[in-house]
Amino acid sequence: MQQTRVRGRNVVIFGETGVGKSSIINTLAQQGLAETSNDASGCTSSSEPYPVAISGQKFVLFDTAGLNEGTEGTLKRLLLELMSPESDGIGLLVYCVRSTSAPRALARAYNTFYAGICQKRVPIVIIITALEKETHIDNWWDTNREKFESHGMQFAGHAYVTALQEYPGIQDIFTRRIEESSEILRNLIVNNCLDRAPTTAGSSVLRKHGAPRPRRGRRTE
Repeated sequence: MQQTRVRGRNVVIFGETGVGKSSIINTLAQQGLAETSNDASGCTSSSEPYPVAISGQKFVLFDTAGLNEGTEGTLKRLLLELMSPESDGIGLLVYCVRSTSAPRALARAYNTFYAGICQKRVPIVIIITALEKETHIDNWWDTNREKFESHGMQFAGHAYVTALQEYPGIQDIFTRRIEESSEILRNLIVNNCLDRAPTTAGSSVLRKHGAPRPRRGRRTE
């Protein structure tokens, strides 16, 4: 039995280490909430919630540890908790990937978390990073979309953004892309996040994945 309720609008951002998840959260919040790293090792080791306001609407952005650091269990527990009947549900999943990542490798996490745990009841969008050296960014999704779909991945929306942070001497072209990324990301969240997030009451999925006894989830006031 599926239930819906008006509570917090939780947005879970996930992807491999160093893909720019924390930078994306800071871009969305328009301030430095999440700690960032300049190398591929990443700096987020657990799930961290960040309440933010976007276009006058309240969201809770969850920064998560990189999937390639053996932390898939941490993300699984977070999703199960948020999808439990006593929690707020999930309004949106955001899958962050590098433009150089092979779709076949990305399909595993897509199937585990979106199709498996969330049972495709939650919208999912994709954010592509590491396109700073591309000259024809606007054509990237049109060129690569079929590759994702051939591996069973479909998304409610997409965006290609820069995860770079401003620094002294940064080139003007990257400054413009950072500014553009902020607007693009905020529109992506607002336009795709559910107002009424689904929870799964008594679902066999929760039992299958060994979900803990439901407890009260995080809420936004």
